[in-house]
Amino acid sequence: MMRNLLQMTLTALRRFKRDERGLAAAEMLMVMPIYMFCIFGTFTFWDAFDVVNRSQKAAYSVSDLVTRKQDNVTEAYVNGMFSTLQYMMGPSLPTRTRITSVFYSEARDRYEVLWSRASTPTIPRLTTATLPELQDHLPVMHDGDALIVVEANIDFVPLLRPVDWVMGNVDDGVLRHVIVTRPRFLPKICMQGVACG
Repeated sequence: MMRNLLQMTLTALRRFKRDERGLAAAEMLMVMPIYMFCIFGTFTFWDAFDVVNRSQKAAYSVSDLVTRKQDNVTEAYVNGMFSTLQYMMGPSLPTRTRITSVFYSEARDRYEVLWSRASTPTIPRLTTATLPELQDHLPVMHDGDALIVVEANIDFVPLLRPVDWVMGNVDDGVLRHVIVTRPRFLPKICMQGVACG
């Protein structure tokens, strides 16, 4: 009895091994998740690189506009720059921006903040004391040289989270750009009503 049962099982397994019916469907079921991941991954990568490209261009444009000023900036002008960056990114990608005017003091051997403004209260204004958090982005400068630093944070969550990990520069759903530019026409960009040491 046991021998017959074993022989029947072995015969059924041999028959199953040679049977190729439904093989394409089984292969399709195994390959379909990988195929779908590749398709959605391609769209996600395209979208992510589009957002990275647009956000870099927007941040560089704002930085360029500020550094081309030929007189002191005003609060209204800086707020206009925040609105300009948001307009360039569109309503679906909220932005948080900080613009800071920095100069180097050789006597104190440090970078100092002339003025700093942020588009939202969630980003504090930079001070000379908190400026070291951006130290890696600042170039070596001579005494009295000045810079404009534009920090743009754009909220972006990829369609597929593994793409977030692969890209590397999307951190907790936020793209971060730090743009450092020298003033074009003035030694330093000052703000009306703020001492410009």
